[in-house]
Amino acid sequence: MIDAIEPYPDGRWFPNEHRVSERFPLLCRGNAGEVYPNVVSPLTGSIVAEPFSEGQRRLSIDAGLATPEQLREFDGVTFSVVGMFAGYLYANVSLARSAAARTPGLTAADVDQQMFGLTDAPPSRRGPGDRSPRAALRTMRFIAPRVLRPEDGRLAEVRHLVDSTVAKAPAVPTASDAALLAVVHRDRKHLDRLMYELISAGFAAGVGRAMLERLVEMHGGDGLINRLTAGLGTIESAEPAADLWQLGRMVAEDVALMELFDAGPTGLDARLRADTSAPATDFVAAFDTFRRRHGARGPEEWELASATWGTDPDIALAQIERLRHAPVDRAPGRGTTVAEREALVAKVRAGLPGPKRPMFDRALRAATVGEANREATKAALVRLLWPMRQALAELGRRSGLPHGDFFLLLLSELPDALEEPRAFATVIAERRARRDYLQARVPPFWFEGAVPDPRTWHLRADELKPDRTPRTLNGLGVCSGQATGRARVVTDPAQPGDLQPDEILVAPITDPSWTPLFLAVAGVVVDVGAQMSHAAIVSRELGIPAVVSVTGASTTIPDGVLVTVDGDQGTVTVHG
Repeated sequence: MIDAIEPYPDGRWFPNEHRVSERFPLLCRGNAGEVYPNVVSPLTGSIVAEPFSEGQRRLSIDAGLATPEQLREFDGVTFSVVGMFAGYLYANVSLARSAAARTPGLTAADVDQQMFGLTDAPPSRRGPGDRSPRAALRTMRFIAPRVLRPEDGRLAEVRHLVDSTVAKAPAVPTASDAALLAVVHRDRKHLDRLMYELISAGFAAGVGRAMLERLVEMHGGDGLINRLTAGLGTIESAEPAADLWQLGRMVAEDVALMELFDAGPTGLDARLRADTSAPATDFVAAFDTFRRRHGARGPEEWELASATWGTDPDIALAQIERLRHAPVDRAPGRGTTVAEREALVAKVRAGLPGPKRPMFDRALRAATVGEANREATKAALVRLLWPMRQALAELGRRSGLPHGDFFLLLLSELPDALEEPRAFATVIAERRARRDYLQARVPPFWFEGAVPDPRTWHLRADELKPDRTPRTLNGLGVCSGQATGRARVVTDPAQPGDLQPDEILVAPITDPSWTPLFLAVAGVVVDVGAQMSHAAIVSRELGIPAVVSVTGASTTIPDGVLVTVDGDQGTVTVHG
């Protein structure tokens, strides 16, 4: 690995890097880091940056967060609402906070907590036009129907768009290079619409939750709201975890399958397929059904270079390996049941003054439907990436380049690279060195203005400072309940190690590939996250006590130390 890197002549540090806007200068890894926790490959960035930016730009204008003139240069190449800086993806806090100035009852603190998990960023500063009555009216016209009628058919349209697009994908092994490249160019155009709808659903859910906070703050705060929005039965991104749980039960309830898993992970898929016994063939059939249904999902599922459950069966089998040891009472939904939630809703509603009850009904519906729509839209976006992922993997194989090196190219470079891959050897080597340098360092969680020089960032290896000192760490409680157990620090969901049912999972960040592991443990702690982040929504759905935005948890909590997670108070107690 090289000792240092220098910026490119234009001041950027990595391909696809954006400029920081003077008008909207506060950037944050919150939420963005969930989908792109690592350095974004140049190929993926060159495919998604422009359509993502366009969807975000249109949404920001339609929602009154900015004017067309303010975002005129946000083309996904120079500026982007959610931008890439020194290889990492950042969300624009300044722009999101402008919603607070234009939405009655919404504050900048609401935006920070619900969307980004920010605790120590600079305070919100009013910018030019933030108090514009015309912009406020535009915001209200945008958000009102989404709060009053969250089930407006948009999700059905998105699902139809994605299903019809995926169905048109050619057979990858026999398709020509031109046909595979055409898949990428065709499907990336729809990312604009998917990003627009994803942020829109999150916006509606966030406003609904903020309204709930104002209405019930005297009755129980976040802990109460988390129970009011738990166990919905409508969160699509919780379905893979529930399906993997059932596969884990199949193994746990059969001696022969247990023996196959006991033999270790190496060659497990092959052993299962070679076994002709009824339990093994039944399991393989159910496992293949799971992979057909959820094959697009997996670790870093927005990164097109990453393996998924569909491309690498070992990732899912590693999680089934842990779930087979979980006790039966850890089944999905072990927290707030539908009946309990409905009873709680009725109780809270009855305790409100009559005039506030209709507003409570609207806020609760907006929050719960918005959360479900957000996760379903995200799942649809990942399905849309699946044909592109398969096409690119095949093109990479045909190029003869290592998979990781192929993704160091840009989309515009692929035609020439497929003709003469050796001509790109120097370019690939230079980008590989930059990627490895940046990946070895921890990007700042937030920054304002200029991108902090990556040469000043801490090495990931130096961040590991386990501390057994008894203490209490503060974060955001996102799913109610308490759990005490030994901390198990996991940095890769595909390698959960010897994770036990009575332990507390401590992770740096989570995406959908982590959530099946939630069912294998007693509680969850995550370094980052917010009330509207994936880990929060799914932990509430599955019923696992969880605290997110616990800064430095995975680097300072020693593996094996006794800890208590309090999802109501938002605390993690290290007992030493």
